[in-house]
Amino acid sequence: MAEHGYAIVSALYHPHTGGVENFTRHLARELVLQGNTAAVITSRLSGNEPEVEEQDDGVRVYRLPSRILLGGRLPLMRKNRRYGELFSELAGMPFDRVLVNTRFYPLSIEGLRLARRLGAKAVVLDHGSAYLTLGNPCIDAFIRRYEHAMTARAASFHPVFAGISKKSCAWLATFGIRTSNVIPNAIDAHAFRSCASQRDFRTEFSVGANAKLIAFVGRLAPEKGAEQLADAAALLGDGYSFLLAGEGSLRGSIEAKGLSNVILLGNIPRGDISALLSQSDAFCLPTRSEGFCTALLEARAWGLPCVVTDVGGVDEVFGGDSQAAFILGSTLPAEIAGKLDAAVRAPAATWSGTKVTSCSWSDTVFAVEQAFTAFQR
Repeated sequence: MAEHGYAIVSALYHPHTGGVENFTRHLARELVLQGNTAAVITSRLSGNEPEVEEQDDGVRVYRLPSRILLGGRLPLMRKNRRYGELFSELAGMPFDRVLVNTRFYPLSIEGLRLARRLGAKAVVLDHGSAYLTLGNPCIDAFIRRYEHAMTARAASFHPVFAGISKKSCAWLATFGIRTSNVIPNAIDAHAFRSCASQRDFRTEFSVGANAKLIAFVGRLAPEKGAEQLADAAALLGDGYSFLLAGEGSLRGSIEAKGLSNVILLGNIPRGDISALLSQSDAFCLPTRSEGFCTALLEARAWGLPCVVTDVGGVDEVFGGDSQAAFILGSTLPAEIAGKLDAAVRAPAATWSGTKVTSCSWSDTVFAVEQAFTAFQR
């Protein structure tokens, strides 16, 4: 593979946690391992974050001055003097490829503007499979108009578009974009299992030896289905313990239900997530929208049966006939409860074993190469 200079644009990045942030970090690392140079261009959300950082893995990070909206979910560029200086520095770097994560952030447009100034190839990678939502009909209507406007602006730069999954590619048709380029999420399953902490969740939270432990990893947000999962826990009763890892706006409403079999762990380190999944009987993510959920890969790294909606990543992880996938037709609590009960009662031989060996970071880099090959100036 010929060496290339990659600029990877991600509006949010480490130390901020999330699926796109995790994807960006691992992809940049793998690109460097394969002989390329890689830099991440992101938002500076705090004065404690360095503007320019050289990571131990050889990836350089540029954080552009930003202001925060929507609790940090929508960073906006602060185009001051320092912003101009950093952008000019980036425009002088030997990047011949610019990969833009997501199509609707202002920084995404800046990444495409940088690619044009550099004369570099540009690929926009979509990570969604449905409209963004804040759970408010009036605000969500505005968000839809915003998404269409920002996507049209991105398309005006004539990049190659790709999806993080087949469902992301199909979703792009909503905006008049046709593509079959998939750049999939990935996992190093062995490394994830090896990083498991010594934390014993069953002992810590007095989960009985005969109780079924159900894990959820994700934001406690309306689109992730955390509240419906809590209601399913109420239906299943004391024979089940639900441990939810993540934070979000629904924490208060879930706590208010007063359910003794639902435990909110908050945000926990990656090693604790691995330990939690290793001790669980099933994984559940009744999400409304997902591009390609990292937690789904992590659950399958431990060979767990997964109760999920038919969102992005399901095809890639399970294929068409896996008995490890218990697909939800809706996110009604009764259906979630029924599928979970079926998952934990199914013979382990029908779903055990790691099923993510094909979702490797080297495969993702190959898909990146293919997408840039499709670029026509």
